[in-house]
Amino acid sequence: MFRSIALSLCLLFATHAQAGEIKEMAARPAPALKLTGLDGKTHDLKDYRGKVVLVNFWATWCPPCRAEMPSMQRLKTMMQDKPFVILAVDMAETEKEIRDFLKEFKDTKIDFTILLDPKGSAIKDWKVHVFPTSFLVDTEGNIRYGVAGSLEWDMFDPTSKIDSLLPAAKPQ
Repeated sequence: MFRSIALSLCLLFATHAQAGEIKEMAARPAPALKLTGLDGKTHDLKDYRGKVVLVNFWATWCPPCRAEMPSMQRLKTMMQDKPFVILAVDMAETEKEIRDFLKEFKDTKIDFTILLDPKGSAIKDWKVHVFPTSFLVDTEGNIRYGVAGSLEWDMFDPTSKIDSLLPAAKPQ
């Protein structure tokens, strides 16, 4: 039932959500996020304090979600030496469905953290209504930017926003 409602919302908003725009938000504490990842480990957003976190809500059956995955992987590679992490929250799908989906990427190995939200609780807590929806959380755990729709994450605008949230380099 939840999946069919979410699919309907994705299709309803697909024409509007395909090309997202990153928008600054009034800083506010991010909702709790504690889920199990495909790696079998529990991931808690609180454990990522001190890092900028891209929290992305997605599903394998959502075309705009699928389209932005390679750019998210390129972003992860670009930011590998910086305090930055991606937490991609999958909406109510099985581990098998997600793993099968990831095998479809022949040219790009998707290896950022994917979290399982089997009951859709995180989606409700974060008030996600369009897929994909993403948030940039600063090093203190506050939401600073949001995107409703897909984005080329490795382009100048998103990367400059992420850079602005990173801690300043300490002089040597």
